[in-house]
Amino acid sequence: MFEKKTWVNRQSEHPARRRLTPTGNDNEYDVARAEGVIMEDGDAFDAETMNNLEKRVAEGFSTLDPADLGADVCVQVYACVKSGTVYELTGSGAVGRCKIPAAWNSGDTWSVNGKAVPAYCGADAVDSDCIVAGRWVLFTFDGQRLDFNGGGGLSSGKLAQATAAESDVLSGKKFYAGNKNLKTGTLALSGNANAAQVLSGYTFYKDNAKSKQTGTMANKGAVSASVDPGSTYTIPAGYHNGNGKVSGNRKYTTVLLGEHTSWWSSFSYNVKSHYPSLYNKLTRNNFITVPVEWKGNSGGEDVGGSGAISDIVSYNASTGALTVAQPSYGVSGHFSIAIRLKVYMIY
Repeated sequence: MFEKKTWVNRQSEHPARRRLTPTGNDNEYDVARAEGVIMEDGDAFDAETMNNLEKRVAEGFSTLDPADLGADVCVQVYACVKSGTVYELTGSGAVGRCKIPAAWNSGDTWSVNGKAVPAYCGADAVDSDCIVAGRWVLFTFDGQRLDFNGGGGLSSGKLAQATAAESDVLSGKKFYAGNKNLKTGTLALSGNANAAQVLSGYTFYKDNAKSKQTGTMANKGAVSASVDPGSTYTIPAGYHNGNGKVSGNRKYTTVLLGEHTSWWSSFSYNVKSHYPSLYNKLTRNNFITVPVEWKGNSGGEDVGGSGAISDIVSYNASTGALTVAQPSYGVSGHFSIAIRLKVYMIY
């Protein structure tokens, strides 16, 4: 950078006055200043002052021409042709401009006056963002590399490394990925779980990407229980891992309710009145009969017969009424048999 200097004039009481002193030779004098009072010495016009000026000017030019190319530091027009994959620049000057003759392709290189040099735009190597056919570009050349004006933004190469798709970005949010086209996210959070439906200690997002929630569902693991016949077990709320078991106890009570007391008659019993807390939990399967006595007669004839035998036990769980008919078998007028039964309730 050139260092400016403020020049100061000499100031005196009689700036033009001089004293003439004869030297002894005809018409020859020594001349000396006779200015009276000197108010300001000013800057001398001598070799030291002029050399300092030369030095400061040289340093200013060196800033613009760091490689000391000895060229004009103003923007110079360079010729540019593309030969194969090489952009060939021809010209002089530390700061130049040229018109790009052909489109950039990946792998292209640069040379200046026949010397291969690297080329950059900002932090990145030049690419199709900087080098466009038909455009004028500015650059600085320090004898070793080219630095094109521009940079500071994301290049197409860097954008190509971003692989997010619209479905990966929250709905309505703007982003760039893959190229310089502005995209809009479409990912919508639509979870409908609540904290009670997620295991305690586990976190989740429902419908707000910035709101992490924590589950409260109890982890019951493997719950096991056993119940007696006629009893119930309430399964606790929470998560079960599938290894729990509920088993029924092989425990029951047998009660003799009575028996047929006369022939050719049925047996009746009111379970509700005797077992009011139990009757409506029973079914036909809770009652069995055991033969205790039979009785029959025959006309002495040799006859045969057959017929269907129906269930003789009937139970109404709503009323608790139990009825057991007395079975009889035979052929009318020839032979007949009746069986008297004991009736048991198992629960």
